Amino acid sequence: MSLDDVFEPGWSAVDLFTDRLPESAAFSAAVLGHLSNVLDGRAVLDRPTRNNVLTFYGVGGIGKTELSHRLERWLGGEVPGGTDWPEPLRLDHQVRSARLDFHGSHTVDAIGAVLALRAAVAGAGRPFPAFDLGLAVWWAHARPGSPLPEFRHPAGFDVRGQIIDTVGDAVGQAGYGLGVGQLTVRVGLAIVNTIRQGRLRDRLLRDCAPLAAIAEEAGRNATPWVAATLAGLLSWDLERLVRSEQSLVVAFADAVEYVQGGDRTQEKLLNRIVHLTPGVLWVMTTRRSLDWADPTVPVLRATGPHVWPGLSLRTATEPRQHLVGDLADADVTRFLERASGSQGNPELSSEVIGRIRDGAHGLPLYLDLSLSIARQSAQAPDPELFGGPLPALVTRILADLPEAERDLARTASLLPQFDVRLLAEASGRSEGDAVRFCARTLVNEHHHPWFPFRLHDAVRSALRDESVAEPGAWTAEDRRRRADDLLQGLRGRHDETPEDVERRLAMLELAARLCADHDLKADWLRRSLFELPGMARTAERLPPPNDRTWIGHLARFFDAYRGRTAEERLVHFRDLLGTPLPADIARATRLFLAYNLRARGEAEAALALLRALLAAEPESSLLRYQVCLTLLSLRRFDEFERQLRESPPTEETEARRLVSDLAWERGDLAEGIAGPRLRAERLRSLGRHRVALENEGTALWRSAVAGRARVETCDEMIAKSDWYGLRLSMRTALTAKAVLQLPDDAAVAATAAEIDRVRSDTERVGWREWTVAVLRALRRGDQHTVEQISAAATGNDTSRGMSWVPLDRALRYAGQPSIFTASGSADPPLGERWRSAIAALVA
Repeated sequence: MSLDDVFEPGWSAVDLFTDRLPESAAFSAAVLGHLSNVLDGRAVLDRPTRNNVLTFYGVGGIGKTELSHRLERWLGGEVPGGTDWPEPLRLDHQVRSARLDFHGSHTVDAIGAVLALRAAVAGAGRPFPAFDLGLAVWWAHARPGSPLPEFRHPAGFDVRGQIIDTVGDAVGQAGYGLGVGQLTVRVGLAIVNTIRQGRLRDRLLRDCAPLAAIAEEAGRNATPWVAATLAGLLSWDLERLVRSEQSLVVAFADAVEYVQGGDRTQEKLLNRIVHLTPGVLWVMTTRRSLDWADPTVPVLRATGPHVWPGLSLRTATEPRQHLVGDLADADVTRFLERASGSQGNPELSSEVIGRIRDGAHGLPLYLDLSLSIARQSAQAPDPELFGGPLPALVTRILADLPEAERDLARTASLLPQFDVRLLAEASGRSEGDAVRFCARTLVNEHHHPWFPFRLHDAVRSALRDESVAEPGAWTAEDRRRRADDLLQGLRGRHDETPEDVERRLAMLELAARLCADHDLKADWLRRSLFELPGMARTAERLPPPNDRTWIGHLARFFDAYRGRTAEERLVHFRDLLGTPLPADIARATRLFLAYNLRARGEAEAALALLRALLAAEPESSLLRYQVCLTLLSLRRFDEFERQLRESPPTEETEARRLVSDLAWERGDLAEGIAGPRLRAERLRSLGRHRVALENEGTALWRSAVAGRARVETCDEMIAKSDWYGLRLSMRTALTAKAVLQLPDDAAVAATAAEIDRVRSDTERVGWREWTVAVLRALRRGDQHTVEQISAAATGNDTSRGMSWVPLDRALRYAGQPSIFTASGSADPPLGERWRSAIAALVA
């Protein structure tokens, strides 16, 4: 763009940076070189070298974001003629682009990144089956029941519809008869089984070893790392297109500095995606260069000069890394002279122009802020207002704003991104004031679904470091109090959308950053983080762990769920308890250690922990409930009844649930059903739908054993559990269904097979499978199978709760010893009520 056009709507000084020829020339060379590599077959997964990264790095405020957007528009032929830029490249291939914006977030949304790439390359007649199937398995296990986002190629092509069609075709061929409009756990399992059994129609796809490996891993543990690895499947699909049909794909990643550094776990995800997409040209803008060519960089998987020759700072071949310099003084002077007296700017004297030029040091942001000050003057601006350092410039602009907007600006500086309502509520100002502030030069608008505004980082820094000598300036304690107001605003926003997990995560990530920056504590934040589905997914959104702040300690707790096995998690919790912790986090650590111990059959150790916690908090209804529950699992019934009598849970349905569990043990089936059903109703009224569903599953299982359920009710529970991704609840509902189908051996065999399919590789055969097998064996008079299962169940070392009772009673009905009784001890009487119940099931 020429300087004659500088006052076109939406144009500002930062655009000066994007008009310089070296950057556009570097981009042109990188694009042409990359396209040549793609067409010659050099930009493929099989080759170890990657030449697909062009980097522009430099200080904040130099205009890197504007450059990134200008390059994308130029690539698409959208930069108007008559500018200093060359004409857009004329290529014989389709040009597709994608954009990742890291402003305001220290997290790499790996699945969002690969979906952006998938949308960029989409089109009719361009299937990407390997990626689509891998994505479906990951999504089904990571976000079961949640629909894929509605995303379309800019030309309007329905990408989501194409993915669903691909998945439906694959699952339909395998004969599973499942609808795939919502990607649930069962759909994910069906895809894995289809791949595992080699039943895909496409022969090439059947031979895609990476697809099988990624699908299996996604089925076991759908982590962000697996999501990032899906990028390789997209490349696999792209490489199988006829080369003449391959598009030029350019991905623009802006503000990469947000995910660089620290423990580098987030940068590791970006490194993974870029490495697995050699056919994509990545254009990165960041404050510091990438050091991926350094083979000693920790954590990152793909490093070294043999992998990234273009990222060595000594290379001269495009694409490579470019240090972005300042604007030349001549450019600055020309810009200010053209601005003088035009488009609402006052006349600028030569002295004013000189002072702005000398203070700017070539920084475009400085020029925009200086003109904002100039426009506040009712007459010729005083030269003394200009030429100071950038923080002083921000202070000067702040002084010229209305008081309400000054307060809003200081509030906005505490957040990496915000919206009008949050800003207004936290500061106690009107939304009108907030709207006017967001229209200021200080504020940038960016594409974020919930927080569309941000201050430039240089402006945020200047406001945070503002001298308390300035009128109205805040002290550290003022900032801390306002940060707490923002926390409360985020809490209200979080509570508005209890079922929208992605939105809640975005709120909680901002809240956690406020706690980290201002050493705040928020009990509601801790509780919500614990209630979110997927502890590992939550851990990714927290600040880095440390032992200095409350949120840092909480992040240390969540670190237990970052890629650790159950055994490693126990070790982590124990190690954590050996260090100083805030009281609430120490309590949570002990509580979750107890839960994990009890689940692994170490109920005595769990009981000791829970009793110690209860001694410190004798009025805690939760701890009273958990102690009683653990005593039940240990089958110490006298002690349980004494505990329940002397220290019952204060929440009525918790106490009723415990009473009903003991009643179930003793054969009072009606009361055994009533307790979990009432507890589920209470939990659902509190919005705790997932835990409510677990209680509903228990009630359904007991109803089936008592002959008081219907197959249709089981199917409803299966679908609900599938939707929420509660695999154990789904297995329980399937087991209930199999019990109800016992008179139809073919039907029960089909349901038993589905129970096996739903069980993951890490879940052992247990009471569900054994109960169905024993009841079927009793109906057929198959004593050998009964004896085999009796031996297996007796030798099982997992925790045996109330769900095991029907299995125990069925085995004892068949003359086998109780699975609950220690060796050499006499079994208690079976009881007439349980004998009648089992007889009815096997009659």
